Amino acid sequence: MEDRFKTLLQCPLFAGFNPGELEAFLQEVDYKEQAYEKDEILAMQNEVCNKLIILLSGNVRAQMINEAGKIMKVEDLFAPSPLAIMFLFGERNRFPVEVVANVHCEVIVFSRDTLLSIFQQNKKVLLNFLNLNSTYAKRLSDKLYFLSFKTIRQKIANYLLKLPEVNGAVTLDRSQNSLAEYFGVTRPSLSRELANMQQDGLLKMSRKHIKILDKNKINSIVL
Repeated sequence: MEDRFKTLLQCPLFAGFNPGELEAFLQEVDYKEQAYEKDEILAMQNEVCNKLIILLSGNVRAQMINEAGKIMKVEDLFAPSPLAIMFLFGERNRFPVEVVANVHCEVIVFSRDTLLSIFQQNKKVLLNFLNLNSTYAKRLSDKLYFLSFKTIRQKIANYLLKLPEVNGAVTLDRSQNSLAEYFGVTRPSLSRELANMQQDGLLKMSRKHIKILDKNKINSIVL
Protein backbone atom coordinates (compact mmCIF):
# COMPACT_ATOMS: atom_id res chain seq x y z
CA MET A 1 0.00 0.00 0.00
CA GLU A 2 2.98 2.30 0.52
CA ASP A 3 3.47 2.51 -3.26
CA ARG A 4 -0.17 3.52 -3.59
CA PHE A 5 0.38 6.39 -1.16
CA LYS A 6 3.35 7.65 -3.16
CA THR A 7 1.37 7.49 -6.40
CA LEU A 8 -1.74 9.16 -4.97
CA LEU A 9 0.36 11.97 -3.52
CA GLN A 10 1.24 12.87 -7.13
CA CYS A 11 -2.43 12.96 -8.16
CA PRO A 12 -3.72 16.55 -8.32
CA LEU A 13 -6.83 15.56 -6.35
CA PHE A 14 -4.60 15.06 -3.30
CA ALA A 15 -2.34 18.07 -3.79
CA GLY A 16 -1.16 19.46 -0.47
CA PHE A 17 -1.42 16.15 1.40
CA ASN A 18 1.54 14.61 3.19
CA PRO A 19 1.92 10.79 3.47
CA GLY A 20 0.54 10.68 7.01
CA GLU A 21 -2.53 12.74 6.09
CA LEU A 22 -3.25 10.60 3.05
CA GLU A 23 -2.90 7.34 4.98
CA ALA A 24 -5.29 8.58 7.67
CA PHE A 25 -7.67 9.82 4.98
CA LEU A 26 -7.81 6.46 3.17
CA GLN A 27 -8.44 4.63 6.43
CA GLU A 28 -11.62 6.64 6.92
CA VAL A 29 -13.23 6.29 3.48
CA ASP A 30 -14.51 3.44 1.34
CA TYR A 31 -12.74 2.66 -1.92
CA LYS A 32 -11.90 -0.25 -4.19
CA GLU A 33 -8.69 -1.23 -5.95
CA GLN A 34 -8.96 -2.91 -9.34
CA ALA A 35 -6.61 -4.09 -12.07
CA TYR A 36 -7.17 -4.22 -15.83
CA GLU A 37 -5.19 -5.99 -18.51
CA LYS A 38 -4.35 -4.59 -21.95
CA ASP A 39 -7.46 -3.81 -24.05
CA GLU A 40 -9.84 -4.32 -21.13
CA ILE A 41 -12.53 -1.64 -20.82
CA LEU A 42 -12.52 0.51 -17.68
CA ALA A 43 -15.64 2.44 -18.65
CA MET A 44 -18.10 2.24 -21.54
CA GLN A 45 -19.12 5.25 -23.60
CA ASN A 46 -22.49 6.56 -22.28
CA GLU A 47 -22.22 4.43 -19.13
CA VAL A 48 -23.55 6.27 -16.07
CA CYS A 49 -20.62 8.05 -14.41
CA ASN A 50 -21.26 7.40 -10.71
CA LYS A 51 -17.70 6.70 -9.60
CA LEU A 52 -14.34 8.43 -9.63
CA ILE A 53 -11.61 6.26 -11.16
CA ILE A 54 -8.03 7.29 -10.43
CA LEU A 55 -5.35 5.65 -12.57
CA LEU A 56 -2.53 4.44 -10.31
CA SER A 57 -0.32 2.74 -12.87
CA GLY A 58 -0.17 2.27 -16.63
CA ASN A 59 -2.02 4.30 -19.23
CA VAL A 60 -5.37 4.20 -20.98
CA ARG A 61 -6.88 5.56 -24.17
CA ALA A 62 -10.10 7.53 -24.39
CA GLN A 63 -11.96 6.80 -27.61
CA MET A 64 -15.32 7.63 -29.12
CA ILE A 65 -17.43 5.25 -31.16
CA ASN A 66 -19.93 6.72 -33.65
CA GLU A 67 -23.19 5.18 -34.82
CA ALA A 68 -21.41 3.48 -37.72
CA GLY A 69 -19.06 1.77 -35.28
CA LYS A 70 -16.02 3.81 -36.28
CA ILE A 71 -13.56 4.36 -33.43
CA MET A 72 -11.85 7.73 -33.01
CA LYS A 73 -9.10 8.01 -30.44
CA VAL A 74 -9.39 11.17 -28.33
CA GLU A 75 -6.30 11.03 -26.14
CA ASP A 76 -4.04 8.89 -23.96
CA LEU A 77 -4.14 9.34 -20.19
CA PHE A 78 -1.28 8.40 -17.89
CA ALA A 79 -1.05 7.61 -14.18
CA PRO A 80 -1.62 9.19 -11.78
CA SER A 81 -4.73 10.74 -13.26
CA PRO A 82 -8.45 10.94 -12.38
CA LEU A 83 -10.76 9.91 -15.22
CA ALA A 84 -13.89 11.79 -16.41
CA ILE A 85 -13.86 14.03 -13.35
CA MET A 86 -16.06 16.65 -15.08
CA PHE A 87 -18.89 14.16 -15.65
CA LEU A 88 -19.52 12.90 -12.11
CA PHE A 89 -22.33 15.36 -11.46
CA GLY A 90 -25.14 16.88 -13.48
CA GLU A 91 -28.26 15.61 -15.24
CA ARG A 92 -26.34 13.75 -17.95
CA ASN A 93 -23.54 12.30 -15.85
CA ARG A 94 -22.32 9.71 -18.33
CA PHE A 95 -18.87 8.79 -19.60
CA PRO A 96 -18.44 10.72 -22.88
CA VAL A 97 -15.87 8.22 -24.14
CA GLU A 98 -14.89 4.59 -23.84
CA VAL A 99 -11.83 4.12 -21.63
CA VAL A 100 -9.58 1.20 -22.58
CA ALA A 101 -6.33 -0.01 -21.00
CA ASN A 102 -3.28 0.31 -23.26
CA VAL A 103 -1.21 -1.81 -20.85
CA HIS A 104 -1.72 -3.48 -17.49
CA CYS A 105 -3.33 -0.82 -15.29
CA GLU A 106 -4.23 -0.47 -11.63
CA VAL A 107 -6.87 1.93 -10.37
CA ILE A 108 -8.50 3.09 -7.17
CA VAL A 109 -12.25 3.77 -7.28
CA PHE A 110 -14.40 6.03 -5.09
CA SER A 111 -18.19 5.94 -5.44
CA ARG A 112 -19.91 9.26 -6.03
CA ASP A 113 -21.65 9.02 -2.64
CA THR A 114 -18.30 8.48 -0.95
CA LEU A 115 -16.88 11.46 -2.80
CA LEU A 116 -19.74 13.68 -1.64
CA SER A 117 -19.06 12.60 1.92
CA ILE A 118 -15.36 13.38 1.45
CA PHE A 119 -16.21 16.89 0.19
CA GLN A 120 -18.23 17.55 3.34
CA GLN A 121 -15.40 16.43 5.59
CA ASN A 122 -12.29 17.59 3.76
CA LYS A 123 -12.11 21.10 2.30
CA LYS A 124 -8.71 20.40 0.73
CA VAL A 125 -10.06 17.62 -1.48
CA LEU A 126 -13.08 19.75 -2.43
CA LEU A 127 -10.88 22.67 -3.49
CA ASN A 128 -8.59 20.35 -5.47
CA PHE A 129 -11.63 18.84 -7.17
CA LEU A 130 -12.96 22.29 -8.14
CA ASN A 131 -9.52 23.39 -9.39
CA LEU A 132 -9.26 20.22 -11.50
CA ASN A 133 -12.67 20.84 -13.04
CA SER A 134 -11.65 24.38 -13.91
CA THR A 135 -8.41 23.14 -15.47
CA TYR A 136 -10.20 20.48 -17.54
CA ALA A 137 -12.87 22.98 -18.63
CA LYS A 138 -10.09 25.25 -19.94
CA ARG A 139 -8.47 22.28 -21.70
CA LEU A 140 -11.81 21.38 -23.29
CA SER A 141 -12.27 24.98 -24.43
CA ASP A 142 -8.80 24.91 -26.01
CA LYS A 143 -9.62 21.62 -27.71
CA LEU A 144 -12.84 23.01 -29.20
CA TYR A 145 -10.92 26.04 -30.45
CA PHE A 146 -8.33 23.73 -31.96
CA LEU A 147 -11.03 21.67 -33.71
CA SER A 148 -12.30 24.85 -35.35
CA PHE A 149 -9.17 24.90 -37.54
CA LYS A 150 -9.88 23.36 -40.92
CA THR A 151 -6.37 23.03 -42.38
CA ILE A 152 -3.35 21.07 -41.17
CA ARG A 153 -1.26 24.25 -41.41
CA GLN A 154 -3.57 26.03 -38.97
CA LYS A 155 -3.37 23.13 -36.54
CA ILE A 156 0.43 23.02 -36.75
CA ALA A 157 0.73 26.79 -36.25
CA ASN A 158 -1.59 26.77 -33.24
CA TYR A 159 0.25 23.82 -31.72
CA LEU A 160 3.69 25.42 -32.20
CA LEU A 161 2.58 28.72 -30.67
CA LYS A 162 1.51 26.94 -27.48
CA LEU A 163 4.85 25.19 -26.95
CA PRO A 164 7.50 26.80 -24.69
CA GLU A 165 9.90 28.80 -26.83
CA VAL A 166 13.64 29.05 -26.15
CA ASN A 167 15.70 31.33 -28.42
CA GLY A 168 13.04 31.22 -31.10
CA ALA A 169 12.83 27.42 -31.12
CA VAL A 170 10.37 24.89 -29.70
CA THR A 171 10.66 21.19 -28.96
CA LEU A 172 7.83 18.86 -29.95
CA ASP A 173 6.39 17.13 -26.88
CA ARG A 174 5.20 14.11 -28.85
CA SER A 175 6.22 12.02 -31.84
CA GLN A 176 4.96 12.82 -35.34
CA ASN A 177 2.80 9.69 -35.23
CA SER A 178 1.21 10.88 -32.00
CA LEU A 179 0.90 14.42 -33.36
CA ALA A 180 -0.83 13.21 -36.53
CA GLU A 181 -3.23 11.23 -34.38
CA TYR A 182 -3.88 14.29 -32.24
CA PHE A 183 -4.56 16.40 -35.34
CA GLY A 184 -6.82 13.71 -36.84
CA VAL A 185 -4.70 13.41 -40.00
CA THR A 186 -2.36 10.82 -41.49
CA ARG A 187 1.36 10.86 -40.73
CA PRO A 188 2.30 11.46 -44.43
CA SER A 189 -0.10 14.44 -44.59
CA LEU A 190 1.46 15.96 -41.48
CA SER A 191 5.02 15.39 -42.73
CA ARG A 192 4.16 16.89 -46.11
CA GLU A 193 2.69 20.05 -44.57
CA LEU A 194 5.67 20.49 -42.23
CA ALA A 195 7.93 20.22 -45.27
CA ASN A 196 5.79 22.78 -47.11
CA MET A 197 5.99 25.20 -44.17
CA GLN A 198 9.75 24.77 -44.12
CA GLN A 199 9.93 25.39 -47.86
CA ASP A 200 7.81 28.53 -47.40
CA GLY A 201 10.38 29.90 -44.94
CA LEU A 202 8.11 29.68 -41.88
CA LEU A 203 10.17 27.22 -39.88
CA LYS A 204 13.22 25.00 -39.88
CA MET A 205 13.06 21.45 -38.57
CA SER A 206 15.73 19.35 -36.91
CA ARG A 207 14.12 16.16 -35.62
CA LYS A 208 11.89 17.20 -32.69
CA HIS A 209 13.29 20.74 -32.62
CA ILE A 210 11.63 23.45 -34.71
CA LYS A 211 13.06 26.91 -35.26
CA ILE A 212 10.30 29.43 -35.94
CA LEU A 213 11.66 31.67 -38.70
CA ASP A 214 8.71 34.01 -39.15
CA LYS A 215 6.54 34.25 -36.03
CA ASN A 216 4.34 36.99 -37.47
CA LYS A 217 3.32 34.75 -40.36
CA ILE A 218 2.83 31.81 -38.00
CA ASN A 219 0.51 33.99 -35.90
CA SER A 220 -1.39 35.17 -38.95
CA ILE A 221 -2.19 31.57 -39.94
CA VAL A 222 -4.41 31.06 -36.87
CA LEU A 223 -6.12 34.47 -36.95
